[in-house]
Amino acid sequence: MSNQDWLRHKNAWSNPEIYREIYDFSINNIEEYWRAQIDRLSWAKRPEKIVEPTKYGNSEWFSDGKINACYNCVDRHAAKNPNKLALIWQSESIDICERLTFQELKNEVCRFANTLKKFGITRDDYVTVYMPMVPEGVYACLACARLGIPYSAVFAGFAPSALGMRMNDCRSNFIISCDASIRRGTILPLKDNVDQARKVCDHKIRSLIVRRQGIDIPWDNELDIDYYEESAECSTECDIEDTDSLSELFILYTSGSVGKPKGVVMSTGGYLLFSSMTHKHFFDIEGDSVFWGTGDIGWMGGHSYGLYAPLCNGVTSVFYEGTPTYPRDSMFWEVVDKHHVSSMNTAPTAIRAMMKNPVESLKSSSRDSLRTIGVMGEILDKSAWSWYFNDVGKGRCPLINMWGQTELGGVPTAPLCNLDEMKTYGHVGRQFFGCKLGLMDDNNQLLLTPEKRGILFIENSLPGMLLRIFGNEHAITDIYYSQTNDGRYFTGDEAYTDNDGNYWITGRVDDVLNVSGHRTSPIEIEEVISMSEIVAEVSVVGFPHPIKGEGIYAFVVLKQGVSAEQRANAQQIISDRVKDYISPITKPDVISIVNDLPKTRSGKIMRRILRRLAAGDFKNFEDMTTISNPECINEIVHVITAVNLRMTK
Repeated sequence: MSNQDWLRHKNAWSNPEIYREIYDFSINNIEEYWRAQIDRLSWAKRPEKIVEPTKYGNSEWFSDGKINACYNCVDRHAAKNPNKLALIWQSESIDICERLTFQELKNEVCRFANTLKKFGITRDDYVTVYMPMVPEGVYACLACARLGIPYSAVFAGFAPSALGMRMNDCRSNFIISCDASIRRGTILPLKDNVDQARKVCDHKIRSLIVRRQGIDIPWDNELDIDYYEESAECSTECDIEDTDSLSELFILYTSGSVGKPKGVVMSTGGYLLFSSMTHKHFFDIEGDSVFWGTGDIGWMGGHSYGLYAPLCNGVTSVFYEGTPTYPRDSMFWEVVDKHHVSSMNTAPTAIRAMMKNPVESLKSSSRDSLRTIGVMGEILDKSAWSWYFNDVGKGRCPLINMWGQTELGGVPTAPLCNLDEMKTYGHVGRQFFGCKLGLMDDNNQLLLTPEKRGILFIENSLPGMLLRIFGNEHAITDIYYSQTNDGRYFTGDEAYTDNDGNYWITGRVDDVLNVSGHRTSPIEIEEVISMSEIVAEVSVVGFPHPIKGEGIYAFVVLKQGVSAEQRANAQQIISDRVKDYISPITKPDVISIVNDLPKTRSGKIMRRILRRLAAGDFKNFEDMTTISNPECINEIVHVITAVNLRMTK
């Protein structure tokens, strides 16, 4: 491609013709395409090698390059636009926020890095960052990156046992945390969690504590360090450490469909390029963009599209320490108006939470600053998609419905960023440049015909993909590359394509139901149930059935304000709806009305827990540390027990 052709790259994600031309080139000329992209970043040593396969099935990207993630996210922008806003932190009180320019962000990151150096933290250490959505959490991650220190980002909502498990696994000997965080007006003591987590670890762990809430906390002078006290005299200048492109940048632990969390290790150069490129194209990012990725930095969505990608692209990033509906149902949209957010990315859980009171949620905001809106994390049902697109975005903001995984470092699919692509809801769009997806049947045969469901594979390596699983060099082969013998990456998801080349995710492979020989997607059933006017949330799973082999069990949360008559007839209403909209075959065998569904702390419904409960297994849940609301388990068990008693009479 000529230099002029590359200039068209900027608009490729909104123009189908340009997209197809550049996509085809990127697939047929993988190395040439990515070589042309590497100058989007600033390298201490520009790589000559692009991609090389490893013996484990994955690939290494830009292996001979040297680069620093902090320099790319902070220093180069501070040098060019020192007074441009880099970070906006918003509290639960709409009147309280903090704003930092790129120069101010650089100063604080350098001060943080010098504090780490003061206490002897080096590249040989693994640092745990256990921070809420506060500016110091950003300083901590970027300070580690500046010094080339690998760190493990742990969601601040995790319990001590989950925190301790992760620190033990990566042999972390230093943790950065706060005295407390605040959520829905309640102060949550994080330092207490740190102290309890240390008790389950088998090695000494020092802690650097940021006092933000000013509460009394237990203190050990041998182990605990007061950040603001010790950093007061530290310089706001700190040299950059050049790191190899393949250097470990951070670890994020993900449970997936197994019990024990696995540490996904991300390299520096490839991750930074892939996350920043997908962010820029998917959300049509411009120099004046104000981007709000509502995901927590303890998860990949927040880490990639809240922290690294926006700052790497030199735009303003919003951090919110709060929830969508507190202290008002309109809080999210008030933040959008106040800070003139132009692009935002959130989770289906947040959308559904605001939909419980949709009029109150929107009436006090204009949202006129929004240009694009996004969603990722799980499948977005039709009613939520429609409300987000038509009511929140007023039908004028492209809705970027993305699919990705922690292990990918970013998202490889999204709809093209124009309103013509919004004709149908639900699809997760086209493949990103350089990404070739494929669908295979149960016999590992490629499916080339649209509308046929198959197992989703990624046929070629992507720069953002995980480097390895921490502590187990063979795990990456066993988990992701052993399903075929030709180097395809196994996503574990089932999907199909439509005639326009858009991908539709139907659920995890192990979620697909086989009812009387009929393969049925629980997502399809959930879709129909969720569109009922009485339903707030639903999860459909399979359970052992004496006749069908596998039965269909629907766990349903009703909306607030449902009448007594509707509640009394809820099971019949839901059953008839599924029968009428899909088929009598897919009508749930059991429908349990519950008050809440077990969720991870990022808001994903834990279907593996529900499958076990539906099967009558009330004890063997393996890892329970990722459940944000374990109290709902007992209530669900009580409901299931009552159902079983009625069925046996």
